[in-house]
Amino acid sequence: MDVKNDKVITLLGYFSKYELNRFRKFLLSPYFNENEDAVVFYDALEFFLRKEKPEFTRDSIWKKAFRKAPYSEQKYRRLASDLTKLAYRFLSVEWHERGGLSLYEGILKRVNAAPLNKHYKTALRNFRKELDDHSYRDSYYFYYKYISEYESHVHLERTNARRTTLSNLQDADTNLDTFYIINKLKHFCDALNYKTFLSIEIEVKLLPQLLQFVEENGYLDIPIVHIYYHISKTLTHPENSDHYYKIVELLEEHYMLFSPTELRTMYIYATNYCITQINLGNAEYYRILYELYFILLKRKTIFNKEGELDERHYKNIISLGVRLKDYDGIENFILEYSPKLPKIVKDNALTYNLAHVYYSKRDYEKVIEQLRYVEYNDVFYALGSRFMLLKTYYETSEFKAFEAQMDSFNIYLRRNKLISGDMKIQYMNCLKYIKKMYNTPKYNKDTFVGLKQKIEENPQVINKNWLYEKLDELIDSRR
Repeated sequence: MDVKNDKVITLLGYFSKYELNRFRKFLLSPYFNENEDAVVFYDALEFFLRKEKPEFTRDSIWKKAFRKAPYSEQKYRRLASDLTKLAYRFLSVEWHERGGLSLYEGILKRVNAAPLNKHYKTALRNFRKELDDHSYRDSYYFYYKYISEYESHVHLERTNARRTTLSNLQDADTNLDTFYIINKLKHFCDALNYKTFLSIEIEVKLLPQLLQFVEENGYLDIPIVHIYYHISKTLTHPENSDHYYKIVELLEEHYMLFSPTELRTMYIYATNYCITQINLGNAEYYRILYELYFILLKRKTIFNKEGELDERHYKNIISLGVRLKDYDGIENFILEYSPKLPKIVKDNALTYNLAHVYYSKRDYEKVIEQLRYVEYNDVFYALGSRFMLLKTYYETSEFKAFEAQMDSFNIYLRRNKLISGDMKIQYMNCLKYIKKMYNTPKYNKDTFVGLKQKIEENPQVINKNWLYEKLDELIDSRR
């Protein structure tokens, strides 16, 4: 059994150095942990986890912890289990120690149940101030608003205060409804989104009734509700682009009300709508999506928690810019945002995508120069670079280089076991048609027409558009 898959090791391996230090202080507190062996066991684990390339076994961990004591599988498992439970509790404590609304909620509920009237008033005041200062107006904001109003209602009942109004109960109910509506809409959108690309049935109950309720009862005045309302409409009525434009308008107006995670989710729905429209043949959405990506860059919404730009977004932006022939914009984008790529892919992504830009500009010398620096240890870049080089030799009539590249590409496809079966077939079919096109005399127009028809009928061919373009050039040249 691989010790690195032990639950305690996978969990602690996820901790940052700061969290490892905090966890040790946690273990040293007798309030949380009275087992001294758990601390010794943790110190041994931490010793190995902090190494750059940790290599360890249960036996080596045991020896580090308990030196000459004979190894006990039963004790090792018990300590690993205890330490895992302590780590879970540590994560819970850390979550609450960060402060924020959940901490104030706990304090308010506890002092309200005591009863501790003076402490309750202080806790309620602090809780409401924290709510007012809270930056985001997401679903949990309304949940905590519900808590503050409901606890106020409970306090009045508990203290037998004379009732002149039920406003607290009414406000609690309104905020609870808002919390429910937001999350129900989010679940609807998630389910509807899955239905667009998974061949499984997902029953989306109550959506028409909920949307009508939202429309008729003023909930569209709440930005997050209004946005998810229109997201649901893009998923149920994709033919009506007004809903997409309303989403973008509302996000532009209210983006500061949402956490980066919430905002990223909303924008993903917007980008998915553009991609769906592109797949339906609506070419105007290439530019719409391209401009949307630059909004995401400006808002910094596109970056992950580490501030990195996902390689797929990077590639998509460049592909869109190339299609729209915005070469200056794309070269500026590459210059500015390539440093944001994850370190492991940065060099290859930059080199390959620059080659892609140069190829589109027909600057073939620079294409060949760039592709010299692509490392072929990544299958995606290996396939893309080989194919781009093949097309470049074809375009420049470098026939000897073209034939050599064709042969080496075929050998690579046959020998490489990392390429999926379907992908291999698609590329090999493409090379077969390229070879046929290359070997056919240019005056034989009928052969080119027939070859184009075969490609159209064959679903297992990659880069069809390039093949069509080259065949059309050959067909048109004989007219």
